[in-house]
Amino acid sequence: MKTAVLFFVATAVSAAEPHERVDQLLREHWQRAGVQAPAPATDEAFVRRAYLDIVGRVPTMLETTSFLAKPDRNTLIDHLLASGGFAQHMFHFWADLLRVQSRANGGQGDMTSKPYLEHVKRRIRENMPYDTFVRELLTAQGKVWDNPAIGYYMRDIGMPLDNLANTTRVFLGTRIECAQCHNHPFDKWTQMQFYRMAAFTYPLETNFTGLTGLLKSKQTADTKHLGRIYENLGDFVRYSKVAALDSRKLQLPHDYAYTDAKPFDPIKPATMLGAPAKGGDVKAFADWLTSPDNPRFTGVIANRMWKRVFGQGLIEPVDEIMDTSVPSQPAVMEYLVQQMKAVRYDLKTFLRMLYQTKAYQSEVQQKELLPGEVSHFNGPILRRLSAEQIYDSFVTLIQETPDLPVRHGIDTEMAGKLVYRGKLSDALDLMTPQEIYDGSVKANAAYEAINERSKVLRDQYTAAQKAKDKPLIEKLNLEIRSLEFTARTSIHDNVVVPAVARLYEKKTQKSAPPPIPVTKPSMEELKKAGQQRAYIDVPGYDIDQRIIREEKAAELARDEVFREEARRRGVTALDSYLKVRREQAKAWPRAADVESPAPRGHYLREFGQSDRDYIENSNLDASMPQALVLMNSELFESILKPYTQLRNNLAAAGTPKDQLRAAYLTVLSRQPTDSEFATWERARANGLAIEDVIFALINGQQFLFNR
Repeated sequence: MKTAVLFFVATAVSAAEPHERVDQLLREHWQRAGVQAPAPATDEAFVRRAYLDIVGRVPTMLETTSFLAKPDRNTLIDHLLASGGFAQHMFHFWADLLRVQSRANGGQGDMTSKPYLEHVKRRIRENMPYDTFVRELLTAQGKVWDNPAIGYYMRDIGMPLDNLANTTRVFLGTRIECAQCHNHPFDKWTQMQFYRMAAFTYPLETNFTGLTGLLKSKQTADTKHLGRIYENLGDFVRYSKVAALDSRKLQLPHDYAYTDAKPFDPIKPATMLGAPAKGGDVKAFADWLTSPDNPRFTGVIANRMWKRVFGQGLIEPVDEIMDTSVPSQPAVMEYLVQQMKAVRYDLKTFLRMLYQTKAYQSEVQQKELLPGEVSHFNGPILRRLSAEQIYDSFVTLIQETPDLPVRHGIDTEMAGKLVYRGKLSDALDLMTPQEIYDGSVKANAAYEAINERSKVLRDQYTAAQKAKDKPLIEKLNLEIRSLEFTARTSIHDNVVVPAVARLYEKKTQKSAPPPIPVTKPSMEELKKAGQQRAYIDVPGYDIDQRIIREEKAAELARDEVFREEARRRGVTALDSYLKVRREQAKAWPRAADVESPAPRGHYLREFGQSDRDYIENSNLDASMPQALVLMNSELFESILKPYTQLRNNLAAAGTPKDQLRAAYLTVLSRQPTDSEFATWERARANGLAIEDVIFALINGQQFLFNR
């Protein structure tokens, strides 16, 4: 039965090291298939490949020459896996899979997006076991300042069915989104199975405003603005909480057309493969999905890691596995699953095993398979660099030390927002629905007072939009915001201030101090978004001072790195060097430290970075915008400015021949060949400079491909 390859059975193996066992299984397959084993890669090819694959950038010339002087491959692998660069490069893998964005959902989830992004980075740095990481995401509930992992559900805010489809695709390698609307046309999954799976997570509410149980009333003169008031109250804490609600029950859609149930029938949770879940809640779902006994969970991540290392999965596509899917190397796939369980889902240990194989350290496979041709996998696949690898390689050409000390975690600005929202959310939770209602009724009067003037201004604003009168649009917008500020102040006075006072009294057991008076903002201040009003200080709701101290410590540590570079290079103009290096560090951070995804027009986007709206949506193909950026942008000038790594290496070279050697070692991580030396001598005689050679190198395939 073909499905047996997905229910991997443990088999006896030799006493060899795991990486040796992988090589042995590959050799046995090649012998049976009559396929020749690939030759070992040169040390020059290996050092470049290892840096690109493990830390996401080319090595510096110093890193290359240090390795070539004493080429210990396993030591280099261990060094790179232990470095901060590994975590940075690994982040892009997860960001593409989980669609991690700095401002998700068009900015609606901004309060949750950045903490979630930093949470994912933190778990990578900690090397949290994969099954534990997934279980944490799937069971995440609460408020973002307490549990940033809720960002996993906030990423699909208000779309629980889409979230379930994404969960199944990412962690089980199975595409079931078609079954959301009808039985899957190409796989066995039914619409009923989809809804039964979705019933596990459907009770999770992501649209909380922080206000629950508010009283409803018929609209009267005293209450007709309550909808706007509740909306404004919700703005204080919106999109910051995930919780399971007993009242949220999944039903079949109105157009359900199969005979096993009727439209609107309630659905009970049930798993679609493997053993049943031990319960019907989110925890039971997470335990079932991440169980070693789940027939697809372990195999999918093992296959994804294999593809990450070698460029092609043993099962392709990696996220569309069916019962008919058969690995190109069944014995290897079986062993990988066994090893993933043996290392308890420690991805770094698992990757170390793959990087240590002779298969990984062999020459790349350049033969393109024809449609229908069987893949016997006889070496890593020749791959074009990802957007992040290209960008970070340019960062390396610019920065003498590309992996600089940085402070991890949210910055002071985001920390301030979380403290502010956390205080208001906890305060409003202390108010009864009746108290919120009574305060809102009082605020209703303020909205009524501005109603007529607001209507006139909005009509004028609409007319200005039609006329495309931008100055008038801006003027009217500020007038509307100024007018509504007064009404919103009434919400502040009648609901939020009493709530914060109650929180203060609960925390201190003392009477609350007088509220802080509200100062009406100027027109210039109104232009700024995200204004925060001042509320009385409540103990426990302060920015963690460690953030500020750690940011300063990282800055000092970077300066010390720059000083060490200057000493090594013999730079005498230290102040000038420090100034330039600080500017470089600010202007050219590693890709993982750029907004996710990078803004439109950024080099990363031009190189094909995913918009992270869809799963694994990056583009590895060459494009005209990428070619134009490489040839015509300021990028080429940037790598040749004073004190860049490339310029420093050229300056230290004594002769034109040494300059060519420095250029090749810096850009391609190898020495020029005799033929290339000879070509360089002829080119120099015709007036070409070393800069012309470098321009050719960065636009060539040897730089843009991982060999």
